[in-house]
Amino acid sequence: MMTVEDFMTESKNFEDILSELKKLVENLEMDDANLENSVKNFEVGMELIKQAETILTKAQKKIEIIESNQKR
Repeated sequence: MMTVEDFMTESKNFEDILSELKKLVENLEMDDANLENSVKNFEVGMELIKQAETILTKAQKKIEIIESNQKR
């Protein structure tokens, strides 16, 4: 399993992030998941969410620029 530090240094695209988040949710939902692993998965998930939000914000800004250029 990757650590938060691994995710901070590795650049991922949006689709990869969603895939990793799905895996983490599956791990968290498992009946046999222990507390320590659940907390680690949660921590990694929060970092992935930050990365996804950054990607979405950049995409939104690009779309706004394209829309403003079309109105000219």
